[in-house]
Amino acid sequence: MYHKEKRGQVAVLDLFIAAVIFGILVATIMFTWNEYNIKIEKHIEYNDLIIKTFHIADLLTQYPGKPSTWELPRPLSHSTEQQTSITTIGLVYEEGIIDEYKLEKFLNTSYNETKDIFNINNYEYYFKIINLDGSDLNPIIEKGILQNKTKVSIRRLVIYQNEEAILQFQLQEK
Repeated sequence: MYHKEKRGQVAVLDLFIAAVIFGILVATIMFTWNEYNIKIEKHIEYNDLIIKTFHIADLLTQYPGKPSTWELPRPLSHSTEQQTSITTIGLVYEEGIIDEYKLEKFLNTSYNETKDIFNINNYEYYFKIINLDGSDLNPIIEKGILQNKTKVSIRRLVIYQNEEAILQFQLQEK
């Protein structure tokens, strides 16, 4: 009879060791799972940042905007046809050639309003036009907030005032 009780004690000890090992394995798997989820989320957010930056830089340098005369003042009227809202900001009148009136209107439009139009309220942006050698134009043409956070910067070759220049657009996390 004594022999049977000892076997029962060994079985309980084996079960306890197996449960501890199982608990350690489950905890390790959960920790690893959470770490990979965090890495994947950050990667997805960064890819979203890249896509949005490319999209906005292309809109600014390749399309006149929507409506195409968005820079012109709108007459005050109750007619919905005449009060067309700006849905897309574009700075060119022809692909790659900056329209100075559109640029001026863009620079004079509030920062938050342009963020609304670009649909980037969760981000900050910085816009600048520079010479080909990287030096600033005179006067300096820039708009936005420049931060030292995760950012994506795109440069596009454009024609500004009949000379080649670089349009730089950065999108960064808040």
